[in-house]
Amino acid sequence: AKDGVTYAPDGAFFRGDNGSTEFTHGVQIGVAQGSGNLQRDTQRLITAFSQSNPNLRQQTSLQRDNVGGRNGYTTILSNVSSVTAQRERIAFSTTQLRDGSLLYVVGVAPQAESQTYDPAFRRVRQSVQIRD
Repeated sequence: AKDGVTYAPDGAFFRGDNGSTEFTHGVQIGVAQGSGNLQRDTQRLITAFSQSNPNLRQQTSLQRDNVGGRNGYTTILSNVSSVTAQRERIAFSTTQLRDGSLLYVVGVAPQAESQTYDPAFRRVRQSVQIRD
């Protein structure tokens, strides 16, 4: 996956000693290489993310969703935060861009607070403006 942009409130974004970044609450939007098969590319991207997050688990199957006004997929993932050591819930959404690449929108929140954040994550993924 290419670098994306992360939106996180004050106190929720951290930079590790090795230059890596972590966030405990927020949304990340980015672009990844794709093959033109949205379902397969989404699963591949989840697998790629899980290689650097060994506790990452897919909780739900891919569900069709509106991502930026386009057909896409959303699934729910779980992880253990490397910052807080607490369980977190991740709303992971994708849609395909015209060139076949993948736009992803990732909403992260602590599991205990996920019901508060889920409506906001849904609004973000549905209203993101895509210009490709």
